[in-house]
Amino acid sequence: METTEEKKSCETSKCGCFCHKMPGLFILLAGVAILLRALEVLGHTPFWIIIAVIVMLAGLQYMFAGMCKCCGRA
Repeated sequence: METTEEKKSCETSKCGCFCHKMPGLFILLAGVAILLRALEVLGHTPFWIIIAVIVMLAGLQYMFAGMCKCCGRA
């Protein structure tokens, strides 16, 4: 017997809220930083500063991921 309970938007893989796009954004930013370093546009020090900021933002996103309203998590 199946229930007619609505699936949450996160379960359908079509959720468009910003919190679900953040991991992809951080990967994209890290890729751009690495590419700029490889092309010698960025010096050694700015590269590691950018990577450190991206890692810190990813950590913050992970900490606050439980506050997503569309998933119904508290």
